[in-house]
Amino acid sequence: MINYRKLRASAAAFAACTILGQAASALPLPGIKAYAADEGYLIHDTFEDGDRDWSGRGQASASVSTKSAYKGSSALMVTDRSSAWNGAQKNLGTVLQAGKEYSFSACVQSVRSGADLMLSLQYKDAGGTTKYGHIAQAKADADSYMQLANTSFLIPEGAEDMVLYIETESGTSDLLIDEVIIAEAGTAIAEKAPGKAIVGDITGDGVINSFDVLMSRRGIVEGFEDKNAEKAADVDRNKEFNISDVVLLHEFVMGKITEFPYVEPEVPPESQGSSYSMEEFTDMIAKKVVNSEPYDSHKEKSGVKYGTIKKDKYYSTTCKRDKPYVILLPADYSEDKKYPVLYVMHGYYENENRMITDNGQMATRQIIGNAIAEGEAKDMIVVFPYIYSSATQATVSGMDEANNQAYDNFINDLTKDLMPYIEEHYSIKTGRENTALTGFSMGGRESLLIGMKRPDLFGYIGAICPAPGVTGSFKWDGDDCPYLVFLTAGSNDNVVYSTPNSYHENFTKNGVPHVWHYVEGGAHGDNSIQPHLYNFVRAVFQATN
Repeated sequence: MINYRKLRASAAAFAACTILGQAASALPLPGIKAYAADEGYLIHDTFEDGDRDWSGRGQASASVSTKSAYKGSSALMVTDRSSAWNGAQKNLGTVLQAGKEYSFSACVQSVRSGADLMLSLQYKDAGGTTKYGHIAQAKADADSYMQLANTSFLIPEGAEDMVLYIETESGTSDLLIDEVIIAEAGTAIAEKAPGKAIVGDITGDGVINSFDVLMSRRGIVEGFEDKNAEKAADVDRNKEFNISDVVLLHEFVMGKITEFPYVEPEVPPESQGSSYSMEEFTDMIAKKVVNSEPYDSHKEKSGVKYGTIKKDKYYSTTCKRDKPYVILLPADYSEDKKYPVLYVMHGYYENENRMITDNGQMATRQIIGNAIAEGEAKDMIVVFPYIYSSATQATVSGMDEANNQAYDNFINDLTKDLMPYIEEHYSIKTGRENTALTGFSMGGRESLLIGMKRPDLFGYIGAICPAPGVTGSFKWDGDDCPYLVFLTAGSNDNVVYSTPNSYHENFTKNGVPHVWHYVEGGAHGDNSIQPHLYNFVRAVFQATN
């Protein structure tokens, strides 16, 4: 008779053994039948021929993607997760029987490390009550497929309407799912993609034994020529191979431990808080962009709290006078909490009211408030400055080079006067990861100019129908590149015409990841501004933990 309790422990140990992109291969266990790839499985979903009846769970969306499959060319990508329980699900119909044990396996990748990935079962008991059970789980390792496996999960007696689903213990990162398998109890489902490392299996022969211990000892002295071997030797997955990995591997082979511990990698101070590269985050946001915002995003909805609009002024040492600004404080603003800040700039001949009130037509307060209430945007403070910054005159007097320079001078007013004032008078989070900038028309030009000159201050840069006049390298060097550049243009813009497209082409030519948001039917006005704000506020402050 098979001792299923021991088998569970063994399966969990091998399921935990994953490294940098691929799940562990379970070693052959006594008394367990090991099937070949497609032999005898009750369900085997590879997503090579479609979604196989998987769908989004909760607010999540699920669709087949060729971005990063575990095997073959396709996987199931899960996006738009607003809660940890939002994931992907499949109705199992009559495949499984209540009161029986089955073997489950799924390979899952999260775009962020940290939270546990979970393979779970929803069902109704004999009394019709919906209940849930966790089949298997493993710690997410960014860019790594983890195998969630349990060779002997018992389906409760009387269970009906069974739904298999994948979720996370916390967080809302996008997920990739591949190779979902259900088989008869006791089936060890070994997962290893060609040419990839399995933690502990340094020799790459599919078995973790004393030869791997010898290889790890040699690696301490001589290092590794094979990168996969070096990855496999890092058994605690902290991104560093050292003597503690050798000790852990020896203890595993000797039977003193049944699984390798997971040790959080140390994050250097200069990169703490960052979870995405510019390219990764841009790609993620681009998949979520809508052409035009839903009309109900403009409406105040029952039960939703909206922010408070205040008008105030600050002294500008740049302009030698008081300057006005409008600020939108989030609902339930508290000095006991700190908030990220978004600066939003107006266009030529306009003022601080244009992008927030503008005779009640803009609906900016509602668009942002609804996004926050839906959990799609973070609580934030939004500042709407008057950006004309001349030391000799208070208002624009014409559209010429002298007035253009007064607008371009806002970089000094913003960084030397307004930002320090906001930091002193409001409860804000500082740092580029908590500071965003966007603008319309001439404000869009300023956003791009400031973003390129001061990437140390702004982590998110937007531009709506930006005016001509931006010059420079159209790229960022070193570690100070922003998390996101979001460029919006309208197809019916009869003011700046193709200028935004020229910026888009320059960013593309220079290899700068950016979102190109081309609004069909958008003019040089509200029907380009509002779609941008709807998308942009859902993206800012989301690239870091």
